[in-house]
Amino acid sequence: MALNPPSTGLASALVLVSSGVWGLFWLPLRHLEDSGVDGVWSAFLLNMPVALVLAVVVALRWDVNRAEFRHAAAIGSVVGLGMGLYAAGLIYSTVLRATFLFYLVPVWATLIGIVWLDEKAGLLRWAAIAVGLGGLLLIIGQGGGQVPMGIGDVFAFFSGIFWAIGAAMIKRFDTVRVEGMALFQFLAAGFSALLLGAVAGVIGPPDLSAMIAGLPVAAATSILALGPSVIAIFWAQKFLFPGRAGLLMMSEVLVAALSASILLPGERMQGLEWVGAGLIVVACLAEVLLAPSDKPHGN
Repeated sequence: MALNPPSTGLASALVLVSSGVWGLFWLPLRHLEDSGVDGVWSAFLLNMPVALVLAVVVALRWDVNRAEFRHAAAIGSVVGLGMGLYAAGLIYSTVLRATFLFYLVPVWATLIGIVWLDEKAGLLRWAAIAVGLGGLLLIIGQGGGQVPMGIGDVFAFFSGIFWAIGAAMIKRFDTVRVEGMALFQFLAAGFSALLLGAVAGVIGPPDLSAMIAGLPVAAATSILALGPSVIAIFWAQKFLFPGRAGLLMMSEVLVAALSASILLPGERMQGLEWVGAGLIVVACLAEVLLAPSDKPHGN
């Protein structure tokens, strides 16, 4: 049964703002690394506190339905793998380059939406994608720091593909409750980051004293920022086609680029990069203000 949709503007605004929160995800990752939490262990530490909270919520409030449980597990695992790849990309590449590679999402999401969800991508959608990706290409061509291309860039590239698949699944199975999807997402993100580090041979044993010392910051970030923003995005994506949601999530690129430019000396943005950032804003605003409302699946 299809959900009674809110206004497209409300759902779009939630995705726009919540994605902006994720544009600062690199900050606690780098803070934990600087505090002695090695590599992808910082991603694991950031995902586990909110996963424990959600596990309690699900246990207390969720009457078990096998079909919904399977869907929640599948969606959460796919999106979680995408986020684990993204976190590993941020750790092993530069903030800017990892974020830009992830944000090929609108392309993957629109293609998946057309094939699987019968999404109708009009001229405005394709124009917004072109403008947004043009902005990304300007920034990539001018910046990204001096770190050579490596395994982190591979992680970041595939992170966007898995996120786009997960977004299509959220839209397709729009009656699955967000707390279940979010629980599996955070679990999958934390453990997949460790698995990726092991496969790539870039993970060592955890420094338990550093992890304990970093737990208060990780728990506060996880429970107060990451959890609410993911739940808001999941809920909103029930009512938005993946291509539209992917464009709106470009606000994360802008926040990440601005914050990294200000706080990381090797990643400061220059003239054409600012033009690229402006194009990203134009793409987001065009999608929010000018595109027709998405129709909920099944109608």
